[in-house]
Amino acid sequence: MYIVYIQIMKTIMVSDEAYEKLAAIKGKKSFTELVSELVEKTKGTKFGDIEMFFGIMSEKDAEERRRFIARYRKNFKARSYEAIS
Repeated sequence: MYIVYIQIMKTIMVSDEAYEKLAAIKGKKSFTELVSELVEKTKGTKFGDIEMFFGIMSEKDAEERRRFIARYRKNFKARSYEAIS
């Protein structure tokens, strides 16, 4: 009696730029392990772990953006509409 294990594999295509980025961070992991790890990190969230973005903007830039948004919101006018029943 022989037991045969069949492993089904899929091929994906990535750009050269994406490949280089993955290769640079994979270390000794296989690409399969790396992709699985990255997917697991973002599982259940739309944008993944946003903590990695904390602190990337200077306080000055953040304040400029806050002022821009405040001006935009001040000038925003809602359109009236009738509810559809």
